[in-house]
Amino acid sequence: MYISFFFILLLLFPHAFVEYRVNIYVPSAHQSLSELLIETVEKIYSNDTFSYNLTVLVLNFSEIFPYTILYDNLTCPTQFFFISNPGKAVISREVILSLINESNGNFVYYGKSYIGYNEFDWYYFVNFTGVPYKIVLIQKNEYGQIVSNSTYILISSNIVNSKDKPIIPTGFKFVKGSSISSELQDNMNSVLDDSVGGYIILFNLILIPLLIGVRAYVYKHKKRYSN
Repeated sequence: MYISFFFILLLLFPHAFVEYRVNIYVPSAHQSLSELLIETVEKIYSNDTFSYNLTVLVLNFSEIFPYTILYDNLTCPTQFFFISNPGKAVISREVILSLINESNGNFVYYGKSYIGYNEFDWYYFVNFTGVPYKIVLIQKNEYGQIVSNSTYILISSNIVNSKDKPIIPTGFKFVKGSSISSELQDNMNSVLDDSVGGYIILFNLILIPLLIGVRAYVYKHKKRYSN
């Protein structure tokens, strides 16, 4: 029976986590959004899978989105921010990654994916720990113009340093799930229907649940706080 390195890590750190500072910039709107993204392993299952929760804190407005439970492959995670076998030429994930550069034990991987007419270029920077220390996501519309540029910087992980703990600011308020769900759905539909004007933020680099429109989100809060 093959036992993966990631499985051994989870035996040592049952609640392994990674935390990133995310900065998203939308050139056409001259708007930025800053977030903290935390992934924490919840449970290991006998069918070679594990569950983890994804928590997003929006720093601009001191708000926390309700966390989402996700499932992934234990042998070779395809979504959780961990690269099995760093240095391997091709990494099988939701977005297939290919090794494009290597220097002094640091590896750079590239992958491409699409949502509608939008193209997403992914760059993973990782070392022997398997935890990406930097991720860059560039979104382009059907004309090749940059719609958004997102940079993920690792700030804490007990996989890298066993003494690390999640860095969670105080005074944040939870975004109500009922009110945000319809907004997320509307913005997702808008993005898929309008590839030129749609602004996508991917809280997790796997094309999953939490998609919001930067312009709509910022406008809503500007309007709220100006009243």
